[in-house]
Order: sequence, then structure tokens, then C-alpha cells
Amino acid sequence: MIFVGESDTSISYRRPAPVFFKEEKSLSTKKERSRTTPRLVPPPIVPVKSCPVTRIFSRIPDSDRPQPVSFREDSDTSFIVQSPVYSAEKPALYFEQCYVIEEKLGSGSFGEVYRVSSKEDGQLYACKKTLFKFRGEGDRRRRMEEVQKHEKLPKHCNCVKFFRAWEERQHLYLLTEVCRSSLADVANDKHDLPEATIWEYLVDLLQGVSHLHKHNLVHMDIKPENIFFGYDGLCKLGDFGLVIDISQGPVHEAVEGDPKYLAPEVMELQFGPPADLFSLGMTILELATDLDLPRQGEAWQMLRQGTLPLAANRLSQELQTVLLGFLQPIPSIRLTADQALAMPSIRRVLRYKRVKDYCRNYIQKARQALVQSWLYLVMFFVYLARPFTHRLRGCSIQSPSSNHIQANRSAMHHSDSDFTLGYSDEDGSDDHSLAQPLSDISSSSNEGNMEKHCVNSTPIAHQFKRPADFFSVSPAIRNSFIGSPDVIDGPDLLAGDTPIPCSRSATKEQLPSFNMTSRNLMDLFNSLESDEED
Repeated sequence: MIFVGESDTSISYRRPAPVFFKEEKSLSTKKERSRTTPRLVPPPIVPVKSCPVTRIFSRIPDSDRPQPVSFREDSDTSFIVQSPVYSAEKPALYFEQCYVIEEKLGSGSFGEVYRVSSKEDGQLYACKKTLFKFRGEGDRRRRMEEVQKHEKLPKHCNCVKFFRAWEERQHLYLLTEVCRSSLADVANDKHDLPEATIWEYLVDLLQGVSHLHKHNLVHMDIKPENIFFGYDGLCKLGDFGLVIDISQGPVHEAVEGDPKYLAPEVMELQFGPPADLFSLGMTILELATDLDLPRQGEAWQMLRQGTLPLAANRLSQELQTVLLGFLQPIPSIRLTADQALAMPSIRRVLRYKRVKDYCRNYIQKARQALVQSWLYLVMFFVYLARPFTHRLRGCSIQSPSSNHIQANRSAMHHSDSDFTLGYSDEDGSDDHSLAQPLSDISSSSNEGNMEKHCVNSTPIAHQFKRPADFFSVSPAIRNSFIGSPDVIDGPDLLAGDTPIPCSRSATKEQLPSFNMTSRNLMDLFNSLESDEED
């Protein structure tokens, strides 16, 4: 403000003073982060003109054939040689010949994970392949340590199972148990998990961490991305790539895990079991509050001061007590896995979960037994119905042939009747009559009868036709056309007073048999010539 007088001039300035209010910086949640542009997307790969020489020219010999990797004397290393699928003569890898990639589960800075199905046993596995080739013998040795730690750790229901490992063309392959999903997927999809579910996750993870620590192993990378849900419904610890062995003494060199879950003493190169409990506490805090944990800065320091953020006030007092025990900045006073499992709140959840798991396993086994018994019952009924099906099949096969034979027999009967009815002395003068059966009687005794019945003008060749399946019928039917005693005598049938038989059985009873000879044939010719002269 400026004051102007008559004799002198005075100038004064009044500036506004800022007022600072101490306010705690709030952490954002993952639900709020999902509505904005993602900040953790990796930048695009910058094109380079060259790459390290070790990626082009390796310092270790390149072996084309796969080699099993194991540090145990009792392990089975003959799975490659005894594989019924793998052939060393083919140019494809052992991994490509014996496994089928179904899905890519994820990738990181160390390798890629695939869900594969085995061509040998048809089972599903998770196969982890190193992303880059071995840069040298030292890098190869460090990669092999993961296999050694897997083999040192006994199997546990809350740890991902390890099956086998092999190296091929400077890449390491690890075959492990396949799981349904990871805890990170659940945390990103469900932002309001029930506290009862979080307690169950905590109990499973505490048992897995306790199993590792009892065998002098420290995970060093516990986070939602390395926690998986098995098909048995349990939470399992996985990805033991950064595991350190403390059985030989304190470790002063290790690879750090994710900074969001890193314990404060790790920054001072203090590696031990308390670091796993701090990472587990940060994981449970993230699940319970849906916080977007910071990687650095003031908020990162605030979470490592031994206090909980304001978002944790809505949790139960028991869960807050457990989280405060895990997030203690001093490792010596931090809760251990066994101490946490001995707390009343966790023991209560543990008893409930054991009953729940027992019931789930019992129901699963009962369901499998029910399915097996149902299959056995179906097979039993199929076995009982087998004779009836064969009998029905036999009837269906025999019925067409029997009907066919019956039709042939009826056709033969009609042919016999046509043959007997269609014979006349006019047709007998044709050349076709030479092939027809004749009677054994003399021409003189039947001249009158033959003259009375010469009324049929249809050629005999058209009246008597052999069926197409003549040779397929029974011999008894064929004999009736080759001069058997059962064939009707033609001249007797031509008599005027003789009734025409309606069936073959009637013909057999009424008409006598005949024998065709050359004498009868000549007599018939002579009688025909005499009739023409008259």
C-alpha cells in the first residue's frame, strides 16, 4: 500500500503469509486407480543398435540335447532318456515334443510361465522358462540354485509342488504344480473381500511360511503375484527364485524383492525370516484395505513407522493387532510365524479351517467314489444286457435271409404252377418245348386230350422263367426243376377233367411222377407230325 503526503512520500508493503496445516497424506485405493490411466505400465522397448556380446556369443558350450538338472542323489534323472515321446533325432526341443502349451500364465524379468499339458501322462503342469540364455557359467550356477532350493524344501500343502527341471540350449525349464489363479488376480477383481476370507488366506500363508523357516529358507519375495490358489482350494506360496538359505550362517548378499512389500531392514542388508513376516503383513494389509501401496516416497516411509493407515480403522481389533505385530520396524520384536499361529484368534480360524478342509476333502472323495460306483453299475448292466443284444443282433441279421428264402420258395411254387398251367400241344410244337420236361406216357393214349386243350398261345419260354437266385435256394427246391419225382406230370395236367392244383402239396398227392427218356421224346414228335397231317 502506498501513502502519498505533501512534503514526503512513504511506501509500505503488506504481503499475505501462507498458513500450513499438518495433514496426513492419504493413500489411494486400487479401485480408484482402476478408473484412471494406469501408471505402472512398462515403457516401450527402446530400439538399440547393439546388445551385450554374451547374448550373441555365449561363454559356455551350447548343448543341443536336454540335460536333467538335479542336486539330489535319489532323484530320477532318467525321464528324458525313458520318455516314449521324445526323440533326439528330431530338431524340435524336448519341451516342444513332450508338452503342449495351452496358455501363457505370466512373465517377469526372469522368465515366462506357461500352463502345459504333458503328452506322456496327460496331466497339467506349470512350466517356467528362463527369459534369456545363460550369460556365463556364473549366471548358469545362480539359476541352478533355484532348483537346489526346490529340492531341499519338502512337499507341503501350502507350497507349490516341484516335479523336475532340465536345461536345453542354455535355457532352464522348471516343471511345477499348476494353480487356478493368483492372489493378485483376486485382489484386482474383488476390491471388498470379506474379513473371514482374509483370515483364511492368512492362516494358509502362515503355515507355508512356517514350513520354509523350519527348513532354514527365506522366501524374500512374498507378494500377491507369488501367492496362488490350488485346485484343492488352498493358498500356496510359489516362485522360489529369490529364496536364500540361512543354514550356513547369516547372508549379506541377496536379490531384493518388490519394494512395495520390502522390509525396512533389507535396505541395511539384513536378510532373515522377519523380512518374510513383514512382506506377509503388507500383503494382508493390501487385501484388507484395498490400498495402492507406494513404491517409494513419504507414504512408503510412513507405512514403516509401526502404525497403520487410516483405512485400516474399519478392520476388526484382532486383525489390526496381528497386522501391527507383522509391521513392526524392529525385526527382533516382530511376530514370527509360530508365534502368530499360537495366537487365539488365528488358532480359532485354524480349527475352523481344518474342519472345513476335512469336509471339502470328504465331499470330494465321496463324489469321486459315487462317480466310480455309477460307472461300475453302468458297466454291470451293460454286461448283463450283452447276451440279449447279441440275440437281437442275430435275429436282425437272420430275419432278412429267412424272409428271402421264404420268398424264393413261394416264387418256385408259382413257377411250378405256371409251368403246369401253361403247357399246351401248340406250344409243344415250338423249338423251346425241347427243353421242357415230358411225360412217360405214349402219344396214342393222350391224343384226344391234347386236341381238346390246345388253347394256350403264350410261349413256354415266357411262362417258365428261372428266378435270378435259382442257385441260392435250397437243393430241394432246385431238384423240383431237374426231374425230381415231385414235379407235376404235364400231359396228365392237360386233361380236361383234371383239376388244377392250388399248391405244391396238393400236386404231390394227385399227380404221379414221371421219367424223361429219349423214347418218350420221339413218341411226342411222331404224335405232333400226325396231328399236322390230319
